[in-house]
Amino acid sequence: MSDKPIKILFRLIRSILVILKKPLQYLACHKRCLAVAAVILIVFATLNYLNLPVKASKETMSSKWWQAGNELIEETAGNLSVGIAGGALNLTASAIPAAEASVDFSADDELENQSLAIMDGSGLLAPGMSGNAFLGMQKEASIYVVAQGDSPFSIALKFGINTDTLLAANNLRDGDYIKPGQQLLILPINGVRVKIGAKDTIASLAKKYKGKEDEIKAFNGIYEDGKLAAGNYIIIPDGEMPAVIIKPKITAPKYANTSPSLGNWLILPTSGRDWGRIHGQNGVDVANACGTPVYAAAAGTVILSDGIGWNFGYGKYIMIKHQNGVVTVYGHASRLIAGQGEQVDQGQLIMLMGTTGRSTGCHLHFEVRGAKNPLAGSKTIK
Repeated sequence: MSDKPIKILFRLIRSILVILKKPLQYLACHKRCLAVAAVILIVFATLNYLNLPVKASKETMSSKWWQAGNELIEETAGNLSVGIAGGALNLTASAIPAAEASVDFSADDELENQSLAIMDGSGLLAPGMSGNAFLGMQKEASIYVVAQGDSPFSIALKFGINTDTLLAANNLRDGDYIKPGQQLLILPINGVRVKIGAKDTIASLAKKYKGKEDEIKAFNGIYEDGKLAAGNYIIIPDGEMPAVIIKPKITAPKYANTSPSLGNWLILPTSGRDWGRIHGQNGVDVANACGTPVYAAAAGTVILSDGIGWNFGYGKYIMIKHQNGVVTVYGHASRLIAGQGEQVDQGQLIMLMGTTGRSTGCHLHFEVRGAKNPLAGSKTIK
């Protein structure tokens, strides 16, 4: 038998060994990595064999519901929010300014920013409101128990409403005595709370209590008169109780006696404490007694004079357009003097300071739209 096949076989085996030599050398050099990979494979194989949930941690964070004993628990974002001291963080409560012993109109600044309005032509629109400026606001009245040292003014300030709203809701008059332990009805907004009569409609209620139909509907979630149920209560935003009122004669001069200039073209619109904080549409608050005269900061045309309604928190307000295209806005009036369409001179009396709309005390909310507001920066205006 020829040995030629045997030689061929040996050559083939030797060639195979040469080919396998390099991979074996490579594996020997990386034996640590291979050992780690082997351990990982063994762990996963063990978990799979025991049927343990590898994604348990992810499922715990992402799932909304789980069973604990016999009680069903819901996980919300609120459970995960932590305050500075380790407690739960209440974002809604943190956004509400605390009442202070004296009137601090920075509280009004924050609230007015929440119902930020922009001018569209000669009116106001609330961006993102979808036609409802009261979206997210509390709609029901609450009960407050009077504490020692409370007064109608301090209670109204605490809850962000004006004193007239508090008095009307509790059948009180200015100067009436309240005592500790007495329960008072607190409305969530400036206005009046009335009982619906059998023949009442949205239109009749708006007319009687000086409210606006669309605001009454939006705040109370009522869009058809047929849904008004006699005997139920309804809140009229920025409404007023009907009464026979003898309006006092205006003693303020028709034009400002002194008109300190602000820059090149504006004058001071009123007098009082300038809080100096810019908010809303480039607005600044100036606080003084109700009835303080407010004058036109520059000559122009009154493009809006609205003495009825909440008006996105502005209350009774006036808007004047000037020749250079800039618009000035004067909010929270107790009484309007200048009417829509009227041409006014610089320094002309246009309104009296008040606390209508979203306001916690008598002040002027003064905006300059399209130019710098000269009242920015805290100071006292004499």
